[in-house]
Amino acid sequence: MGIIFLVIWLVIFAAIAAILGVIGVAVVYPFLSKKARKRKMLLTFLTPIVGIASYVGSSVIAMIIISELLNVDIGFGDSWKAPLPNGYQLISVDVPDNGSIYKDDDHHAESIDGVQQIKVIGDSVIGLSGNKYFLLDTKIHKVTYYPSALKLQNRVGKTNISLTSNDDYYWAVREKAYIIGGIICLLFTLFVLFVLWKVGLSFHFQVQSKFSVANTTG
Repeated sequence: MGIIFLVIWLVIFAAIAAILGVIGVAVVYPFLSKKARKRKMLLTFLTPIVGIASYVGSSVIAMIIISELLNVDIGFGDSWKAPLPNGYQLISVDVPDNGSIYKDDDHHAESIDGVQQIKVIGDSVIGLSGNKYFLLDTKIHKVTYYPSALKLQNRVGKTNISLTSNDDYYWAVREKAYIIGGIICLLFTLFVLFVLWKVGLSFHFQVQSKFSVANTTG
């Protein structure tokens, strides 16, 4: 599913880039002088294509790096993964609000299914699974269930346990990394576009200069 999802988005981005390229050419054409008009029209058409390709390509690379560094899912597809204390993981498939907690390198550690909300407190994970609240001590691999939020609050000694949805937890784990990665990808894209226009225009003028010298010499 992940590969199909990626291919679909690549087709969508390609179509958007081509449409923006055509619109860009139509907008700038009346303002271009005859000098280097064709070259500038070509560069205008290529700008959204190269820009979107650069940003999407660098974003995929950034997501792969973030996935490896933070032990999270790659960022697209139908599965989610985020780390919890002491080697445990929160994993969801299809929809983020139906998660499971387990430790994949220890088959003796207890697992929890149907997780809807969680909160990490030190080495403990508290949350809601179905209609029961739970406390997972990740140090001793022990799960305790509670019939109400009040009893769980009394157990952890907090007046408000403030559980968050799985979706919010997944985002919180990678939020800073994604923001930094997005800024880096944007700067890289701007650099690529600068090089595109720099090389495109300088190449044209170099060719034109050589052609003029050849005509003069002849």
